[in-house]
Amino acid sequence: MEPGKTIGIVNDIQRMSTNDGPGFRTTVFLKGCLLDCKWCHNPEGRRRFPEVIPFYTNCIGCGDCVEACAAGALSLNGDAKPVIDRALCTDCFQCARTCSHSGLVPWGTIQTAAEVMKEVFSDEPFFRHSGGGLTLSGGEPMAQPGFVLALFTLAKKGAEEGKPIHTALDTCGHAPWEDYARVLPLADLVLLDLKHMDPQPHKAYTGATNRLILDNAQKMAEAGAVMRIRVPIIPGVNDNKENWTATAKFAASLGDAVQGVDLLPYHPYAGSKYRAFGMEYDFPAGEGYEDARLEPVIDLFLEHVYEVTIGG
Repeated sequence: MEPGKTIGIVNDIQRMSTNDGPGFRTTVFLKGCLLDCKWCHNPEGRRRFPEVIPFYTNCIGCGDCVEACAAGALSLNGDAKPVIDRALCTDCFQCARTCSHSGLVPWGTIQTAAEVMKEVFSDEPFFRHSGGGLTLSGGEPMAQPGFVLALFTLAKKGAEEGKPIHTALDTCGHAPWEDYARVLPLADLVLLDLKHMDPQPHKAYTGATNRLILDNAQKMAEAGAVMRIRVPIIPGVNDNKENWTATAKFAASLGDAVQGVDLLPYHPYAGSKYRAFGMEYDFPAGEGYEDARLEPVIDLFLEHVYEVTIGG
């Protein structure tokens, strides 16, 4: 199949991003994830397929969506907000089409790689003057490896002959190595998340151990990938000296492949998103991680790597 005809499911496209690689980036968020992080800031991107998600902030409790649902998958809770029974939902989107207040919002669009890249290439002047390009994120982009390959292939062909654009893969590392081996030759930069160095807490908070992730990181380095290690700082999960030291040492062990480490402080904004979606959230909803608290963490990492940033 021609790369441009490859079909994928896109969660969102964010333009003029400055935190997902060098320069101004167009970040394409693909739907689906291979982990289940308890603090996930993009819960609408977890499932791979298009779906309807309640948006309680907009809902007026009229009940029109319940009447419109032929599958009987919708009901109203005690606050007159819609609750979706996913076992019954057929993802027909009739409820979202019926709602005139955006109380039910469709997430995820089926697009071809050519359609996505048409929007990406429209930002090419910004890439050229800033050293930016395309970043694939998620969810987890490697939940759709064929789509990643198609998008990167088109990016390297460029909108015009001889004008490829810079590509970055933002990944959790938890995907089959065979998929990474196909994609890495077309990725100018890998933004690799390291969430926890202890396999048991990693499994408790993400649903899987970190063994595959660490193995893939080593293979990426051996394959010549250019990498930045990204470390989410989550209160009560991985924000301790023991874990930071282990992470810094591991990053250093990958040698010259690692350009630097980006510390990503926890912020409370996800809590409001979960509440708007009617989802439970186990982490503080009103507290952030102030940059000043990370000064000793930066010093610790700088003992092992050349560059450390906050926020990427």
